[in-house]
Amino acid sequence: MRIGYLSTLYHTSHMLKAKRLVRAEWKIFGTGMEIVKALEEKRIDLAYVGLTPVIFAVDKGVDIFCISGGHVEGTVIAGRFEDRFPDCLEGKKIGVPARGSIHDVLLRSYLAELDFHVINYPWAEMILDDFAEGKLDGVCGTPNLAILAKRYGAVICGRPSDIWPWNPSYGIAVREDFFEENFDTLREFLIKHEWATNILREAVDHAGEFLERYIRRELDFRTVKEILLLSPKYCASLPDEYVSSTLALAALMKKLGYAENSLKKSDVFNFDLISEVHPQKEHYSAWKNGKTEK
Repeated sequence: MRIGYLSTLYHTSHMLKAKRLVRAEWKIFGTGMEIVKALEEKRIDLAYVGLTPVIFAVDKGVDIFCISGGHVEGTVIAGRFEDRFPDCLEGKKIGVPARGSIHDVLLRSYLAELDFHVINYPWAEMILDDFAEGKLDGVCGTPNLAILAKRYGAVICGRPSDIWPWNPSYGIAVREDFFEENFDTLREFLIKHEWATNILREAVDHAGEFLERYIRRELDFRTVKEILLLSPKYCASLPDEYVSSTLALAALMKKLGYAENSLKKSDVFNFDLISEVHPQKEHYSAWKNGKTEK
């Protein structure tokens, strides 16, 4: 199995890869749009990816679908702001990952009511560099980006739950032909994926220490833990809220010109495996008041 993944710290890919729990060829990519292109060209079989690139690809006729969730509400807006969200965006220059990324789509949803400049970047590291140099007023992206921007004077203006409730920050996408031929392999993968989301959510110190070692202490434990706790909504399930939010994003993408068709649930999702692996209530909303509710 060939798996495409991103550098995003709270994806389960890092834990499954480093602990060698999944036998696979792991390939890292810079953006979700690059990942869905690799799926289309059959260079990978399965991927960790935001749902907006999946929507973009499905709209273009690529035979992929989402078989699992992973995390919700993973977009944060931070910067040198004084006003509250969303008024903090007015007249500002905001750096965001590539066009079509979930961060880009969510940020552009506010252009209907506010006037600000959206500047897209191919790599999140470039956004941070320009913010540090004063070329940007704010950043929009993952908790990783927002927490690191705080080192350069940023404050968090738009929290994940305020920007777009239940937005599907990432899920597991797979090629249809691979899904049909590798059902048992994918079931085993999803069981391990769900296990890792539980570690991220319920054993944050353990996960933080592991990830600190994994990235060779490029970030210290305190910073890693702060990233994990900014939006600790990890789970593999695909509840109605996740699906409804995704379809609302698909409608927004059509309005923004990123998609041409009105997509249905069956166009984007396949529930055959996750309904078996995760039949219980979702865990995204389990984290409340600073702890996981049992």
